[in-house]
Amino acid sequence: MLKNKYTFLLALTSLFSIATFAQTTIATTKPESATNYLLWLMITVAILLVLVVWILAKVLMMVSAKAVELSKSASKVMMIFVVVMGSLFSKNLMAQTATPNITDTATKASVTSFYGGLSYNTFWTMTSVILLELLVVLLLVLFIRNIFKSIHPSKKLVVDGKVVTDSWLVRTWHKLDKQIFTKAVPLEKEADLLLDHNYDGIKELDNALPPWWKYGFYITIVVAVFYLLKFEVWHTGMNPTEEYNAEMTSAKQQTDAYLASSKENVDENTVVQLDSAGVAVGKELFTKACVPCHLDGGQGLVGPNLTDEYWIHGGSLKDIFKTIKYGYPDKGMQSWKTTFSPIQIAELASFIRTLKGTHPPHPKAPQGDLYKEAADRLDSASVKKQNDKTK
Repeated sequence: MLKNKYTFLLALTSLFSIATFAQTTIATTKPESATNYLLWLMITVAILLVLVVWILAKVLMMVSAKAVELSKSASKVMMIFVVVMGSLFSKNLMAQTATPNITDTATKASVTSFYGGLSYNTFWTMTSVILLELLVVLLLVLFIRNIFKSIHPSKKLVVDGKVVTDSWLVRTWHKLDKQIFTKAVPLEKEADLLLDHNYDGIKELDNALPPWWKYGFYITIVVAVFYLLKFEVWHTGMNPTEEYNAEMTSAKQQTDAYLASSKENVDENTVVQLDSAGVAVGKELFTKACVPCHLDGGQGLVGPNLTDEYWIHGGSLKDIFKTIKYGYPDKGMQSWKTTFSPIQIAELASFIRTLKGTHPPHPKAPQGDLYKEAADRLDSASVKKQNDKTK
């Protein structure tokens, strides 16, 4: 009779839960036209957990039947437990499923989407159901374990007159430690592994190697074989010197690409002639910093004439940029790289290039070597070559 009561109460609890799931599904999925797989997954998990609870409850009743002789109050405790859990399932779920049945349009609009398209109330309702069922499963397992231990008490180990009782966690750790990590024998059995070797009172214990160390050593052997084949047989791997050179080459390419893409990081190798706006800024910089030595027209005073075709350190844009940037202190030209930014030096060099052929008043005598553009030198070389052929 008692067993039938448990079955009836548990079935009633399951019906409450399943009915609540159905109400939640209908209330929350009615506005949606597409199938919500997350919702159905959560419902499936919840129903499976109900089945697990039912099976564990049956097991608990079977174990309780054997333990009822030890404690007459076991049946009352079990009945109270089932009734309380059934009421928790029904009241909690029915209370939360009442919210989605509101038909007011404004209230429906305030329900925001949550994970997987579920509404806020639906998601947390199903989550609460699943968590509650997991709690019930845990409690049932603990009850079954405790009752089983009372029916079949474990053997007690007495050490030095004290009873030693290891918990399930400690026993599991010792088992894993013995099979996987150290594989060491207990201290009380080490005498069976002692060898006859004796070195000044030090005896050799023939214990097994730790499995983690042994299997790690085996893995290194396998890796060594592949390493030997890769570098010595197939020659598909790079040695440290080749890896270093490859990394340096890659770093240089990345650096060059970064400098080329950054306007502010221009240097004597990447500088180009700027447009009229850049030249105008360069003229302002020239007026502020270069007029004392080269005069306002670039005709030269202390410094050389910048308007003719003679240059001391080269007349290309890159040469002018380099001269401004690093300077030639031995010839009176200071370095401006700490005063001007790279883009300002480029603007200044672009303006100086426009001074060629302007013929300002009172120019300074030419200094340095005659400089012609690359295109002019190429044309003159072609003309000379053609003249040689005609001769």
